This record gives sequence, structure tokens and C-alpha cells, in this order.
Amino acid sequence: NSLNQIHKKRYIHYKLSTNQVIIMLGNKTCPHNSEDYLSLKLLESYLSFGMSSLLFKLFREENGLTYDVGVINPIRIEKAPFLIYLSVSSQNAKLAFQLLINLWNEISTNYIPLNELNLAKTKLKNAILNSSQTIEEIVLRKVQLIGYQMDPYFDINSLSKLETINPEMLYIVINKYFKKPYLSLLGESKTCNVIKCLWEEII
Repeated sequence: NSLNQIHKKRYIHYKLSTNQVIIMLGNKTCPHNSEDYLSLKLLESYLSFGMSSLLFKLFREENGLTYDVGVINPIRIEKAPFLIYLSVSSQNAKLAFQLLINLWNEISTNYIPLNELNLAKTKLKNAILNSSQTIEEIVLRKVQLIGYQMDPYFDINSLSKLETINPEMLYIVINKYFKKPYLSLLGESKTCNVIKCLWEEII
């Protein structure tokens, strides 16, 4: 609520004299124990896990715009942020922003194809299993889950729950949290002001 009052146009700009612009688009979502958490992790997998991810293909393979692109979606006991971020040169910032908005609109208005969703499920399952390779990792994760008053076997149970998530369910979760995202820019004012004008036309 405080963010809404201060930044009524859902836009935040940090001035920095540099030839790079860092773009972040997203919103607050849900705590770790929410029923929506797994769907958001699946969306993160679809967008940013590996070279087959949508962000990698769109910004690096197809357009060669950036080497730094991904999703920030940390585990939180309260509402966690879900942000798509990318670092791009000032001269490519406008194009990168337009591609990002088009991507955001695409996932907000259309179902993710089933074959892409199944690939995202496989990658997320592998990530869950790989994060529990050692005794130390297993113990620390169980301590975290117990501290959040969650089932210490949450990750194992999530492997089967993933299979129940379909494109329609994911579409509902996406629109629940991302209808009105925030845009945050870090970079020199001239380029950021161009993007700000585009943003104001959108919202």
C-alpha cells in the first residue's frame, strides 16, 4: 500500500551515470506456504531455467540484447517479489523494454503451450532434486520449512503436485498477481525517460 501511495504510476527510477540500463518488471506475490507458490516456481522455470527458457531465447538468441536476464523469485515467509530483470545497453534499452512488455502481455493473455509447460515441469523437478544432494542441504532445507511452520517434506510432495498444474491453472495465477506490475529502472535519465513515456502509455 505504501508503494502504491508513493509511486502512483507504478514506476520507480534510480539515476545512475552509466551506459547500461537495468530493467525490472514485476510485483509482490505470495508467501512460501501459499497454494500459488508452486505455480509461480513453474512460471519461473518456464521463463528462466536454462538455455531453453523463454527469456534466454527471446533476449539472447533471437535478439542478442543482453547476457544478464532472469527472474528474481526468492523464498519468503511473507509476500515475495517476482521480478523479470535484464541488463541492457542504453541504445538497446527501448527495444528490450518493448520486447519485455510484449512478453508480459503474452503470458497474461494466453495459455502457456502444454509442451512448454511440461518442459518447465521437468526442469523444476530437476532443480528441486539437485538442491537436496547433500545431508547439509537436506537438513538446512528441513529447518527452513519447519521454521515456516510447513511440512518438512514439502519439496518431495511438490514433485507429484506439479503434475496437477495445467495451462489454465497457471494462467489464473499469473493474472492474479501480475495484472498491474511495477516497473523499476536503473540508468541514466535520458534513456529511462524514454521508457517511462512508453510505460505511461501502457498503464
